Amino acid sequence: MTRRDPSSHAAAGISIAAITDAALAIIRADGVDGLTMRAVAERLQVRAPSLYHHVHNKADLLDLVARNAFDEFAADKTAYEEVRSVDDWIAVTKSGSEKLRAFYAEHPGLAGLIQAKATPDRDRGDGSRAELIRAQIESLVNLGVPEPQARYLFEVTARWTLAAVVAEPAGAGDLFGAGLELFLDGLRDRLLKLAT
Repeated sequence: MTRRDPSSHAAAGISIAAITDAALAIIRADGVDGLTMRAVAERLQVRAPSLYHHVHNKADLLDLVARNAFDEFAADKTAYEEVRSVDDWIAVTKSGSEKLRAFYAEHPGLAGLIQAKATPDRDRGDGSRAELIRAQIESLVNLGVPEPQARYLFEVTARWTLAAVVAEPAGAGDLFGAGLELFLDGLRDRLLKLAT
C-alpha cells in the first residue's frame, strides 16, 4: 500500500492540530489508555483510514500528541522570550509548572507518556513542545548560563516536574507546590552562580 506524504493534509481534510485536539479530548475523557485511532476518527467524524495520511498507527499518534500537546502554552513561550533576570526565569517556570500540573491532571496518563518520550534532543524537533523547550533553554543562555548547563538545568527541571506530577498521591495536600518551592529555591541559587 502506498501512503501519501503526511504534508498533503488537504487530501484527508483534517489537520495535525485537529488530530491533536481530538486526541487530547479523548485523553481528558478516557485517559491515555482510551486513545485509539478509531476513537480519534470518530471524534473527527472521518473514517479511520483518513488518519493514515498523518499517523500510521497508535505509536505515531502518541508521538504526535507528545510533540503537539502544548499549544495552549504559547503564552509561556512568549514569557520565556521576555525573561531578563534569574528571578524572571524562576517566576515563569513556577507558573508554567503549576499550569502543567493542572494540564496533566485534566489528561490522565499524559504526564507518564510525555516522561516516556522525553529525549535530550526534543527541543530540536517540531511542534509546540519543542518550541516551548527551546524558549526555556534560550532564555537561560541569554542570562549568561552556558548552553550545556542551560540544557542540563532545563532537563532536571522538566524531569522533576513530570516525576512530581506522576508521583503525587491524591488527597495529599499541596506536596507538589511545597516541593516546587524547595526545588526552585535551590535552582535559583545555582542559576545565580552560573548567570553572568
